[in-house]
Amino acid sequence: MYGILSRDKVVVTGLESDSSEFRGYGRKMDKGGKDESENNVTLSLEEAAFLLEAGKLVITKGRGKKHVLTFEEFLKHSLDLVPNFGARYIVYKDLKERGYLVQPAGVDFWLYPRGAKPDAKPARYFIRILSEREFLAVKDLEGLLDLAHNMRKEPIIAVVDDESDITYYEVKGATFDAIGKRATREGGNGKESGKAFLLGDKVILWDTDLAVDLYKNDFYGALTKENRLLLSFVEAAYLIKRGLLDLDLDAFVEHAASVESNFTAKYAVYEDLREKGLTAKTGFKFGSHFRVYKALDQKHSLDLIHVLPHEHVFSMPELARAVRLAHGVKKRMVFSFKAAAGEESRIRYVDIGRMKL
Repeated sequence: MYGILSRDKVVVTGLESDSSEFRGYGRKMDKGGKDESENNVTLSLEEAAFLLEAGKLVITKGRGKKHVLTFEEFLKHSLDLVPNFGARYIVYKDLKERGYLVQPAGVDFWLYPRGAKPDAKPARYFIRILSEREFLAVKDLEGLLDLAHNMRKEPIIAVVDDESDITYYEVKGATFDAIGKRATREGGNGKESGKAFLLGDKVILWDTDLAVDLYKNDFYGALTKENRLLLSFVEAAYLIKRGLLDLDLDAFVEHAASVESNFTAKYAVYEDLREKGLTAKTGFKFGSHFRVYKALDQKHSLDLIHVLPHEHVFSMPELARAVRLAHGVKKRMVFSFKAAAGEESRIRYVDIGRMKL
């Protein structure tokens, strides 16, 4: 079968109406550019390259005596037009060889289930393709989620490394379900707050009865042999705000922010998790800000949460390390950030995990 190269597409003409060779490829068009002709198909560059490499298509270029393009010439032409064409073609070829119906659509690919018939059902996923040297900004990640919500599809990030191996990541908004949501404890109304002392980047609660109560019943801090409670900054701020620690909140927040530059962002996430009935402890051993428990008697946390500024930009190795570590310890990797301007009070959680296709 012959196709004519026309800048960013290849037009195949004269197809038989019952031809099965091009089923699942391209878009049917007539000579006037109208859809639904049985005889002409417009292929994307990725589709044309796949068929050309497989020996199912001959591609010509030029007027009059047309030049027949080699596979190498076609790749060079495509790279001139689409700088990341190499990664796109590697992903397209991988998915086709796995038996998927996949259709390039501008920036992304539409992915259908294996064995799906063209136009029978809408695509379930859309795929964003990156090489291991590219970057992904938090604002782009947020846009990806919003786009998925509007299109009612699930986003996938496909990262092509230097050895042309592909890692697929599923991206979705993370939700949390506490087991037996706990009431928020408050001081005041006759309840005395505990005396506390600042010790560098820790807070010590001297009141032994309150210390034991907070540790055993709400999993705050680390309890010493003397029944003193060592609290992190975010834990202490939360308890001060609820009248359970005898410290000035404004002065404490100013001190904490001077010691820990991202304290305000971390505290916002910590407070949000506590209000959801969850328990957040340090995730330092896992390279994250928090590990999260759904129940007090839960032996192992299920989620790791890392707090990011909205202007943060991921490198692909950074993303891969975090997700791989979480996967290795059987936890979910969740990234948290404040929503874009106009939604300042809203905290978003994004679950990114490896995906087998």
